[in-house]
Amino acid sequence: MINVSPGMKRTWTKKKTEDIRLRSIWENFSNRTKALPSIPNAKEHKVPQDVLHYVETTFENGTHSTRIPLVEELRKDGKGGLQVAEGSGETREGLFADVYWNLSRKAAKINTKGVENESTKYLGLVKEAHSAIMDWFASDKDYSCQKAIIERGDRYITEDQYWKDYDEVQTAPLKKIIHPNIAFPGMTAALTRNLNPDAYNYANDMSAISSALSNITIGQIMTLNQLDKVIAYANRFVSPLNWNSGDGTVSYVILISPQQALELTNDLQWINRMSNAEKRGPDNRAISGIIGRRLNALIVEDQRSPIFNFANGGAFEYVTVEAANTMDNFYGLGSLNRTAKGSGAAGTLEIARILGRGALGVPKINDVEFKQSEKDFGAQEELCGELAMGHNRMDFIGKGGRMKNISSALFFTPTTSTMY
Repeated sequence: MINVSPGMKRTWTKKKTEDIRLRSIWENFSNRTKALPSIPNAKEHKVPQDVLHYVETTFENGTHSTRIPLVEELRKDGKGGLQVAEGSGETREGLFADVYWNLSRKAAKINTKGVENESTKYLGLVKEAHSAIMDWFASDKDYSCQKAIIERGDRYITEDQYWKDYDEVQTAPLKKIIHPNIAFPGMTAALTRNLNPDAYNYANDMSAISSALSNITIGQIMTLNQLDKVIAYANRFVSPLNWNSGDGTVSYVILISPQQALELTNDLQWINRMSNAEKRGPDNRAISGIIGRRLNALIVEDQRSPIFNFANGGAFEYVTVEAANTMDNFYGLGSLNRTAKGSGAAGTLEIARILGRGALGVPKINDVEFKQSEKDFGAQEELCGELAMGHNRMDFIGKGGRMKNISSALFFTPTTSTMY
């Protein structure tokens, strides 16, 4: 029997980890992609500077979270002239975001019968399984980011099925809450919603959101004019990144779906403005999918964009791991079943995600680690990858359960007729 050494695993993992960063849209926006990255320890309480904020920490028995604080800015008026300032000190409210993690595991068969004595064949088989598992984690992490930005956390920290086998904690620690910041064409005021985590009702909130989004019409597509309104919304409500980018700065990353990208790039106003515009990404980053920079926003096409479906009362639909490599002639990787937006609550909607500083908090316990199982008198049959990590939308909770999100938002436009 031939054993795969830890050194081999580390070499394979290092190469595949770099592949993941190059393939994943979300990894491009993390604090792991900078030159000479230094991922902060959870105890250091570092302020996020990137969209995807990794925090390194270690396991403690019975603990699956760490806390990221936020102290609000001063809001009240000051004093002037000889007015007395003493005693007028303003108390700033402290808010916090608890970010959670859990284990995710994926195994692949490496049945070695018939090749036990042929080392090159066996090593090739294990390396292939190793690569396949790493590819699976790449797709799974992308899915986790998509779900977290919309519903507060990935499925490993919001669904009970992944917690019921623990001894101390048997229910998911994070409740699903649809994004606090929702905007769409023609909206004149923020939606009235109860976002107190202790009193939150997902079904009721979904019903209210679906009712509001039903007012979107088929003609309200992603044009340059519409994009400028999205950026104006971001300037008011989302904390900027302030990345360097050539002759300017990038304050926001806006992920758009392939259909939104097609609508935007076919707009004559966009074509005229982008014909000689700079299109490269921020310094120290090689971001794929960029279609241009508009004002202080980087516009990126995301082929794994989720959608909103009005069917059955409304639901968000995601590109899951199973569908991650499905190719569609128009929508690209991970196509979802879209239908044209009809009158009222009918059809599907495209979702643009406005991402600012610290949109997602990601406690990282370890990168993918591998273990082998031995059965049938020592024949090595399975290789399993294990990852301890969590993807959390950075919602800060204050007094009375008040929720505040200043790092991201969702913007909806209609799905139009499918074009090939």
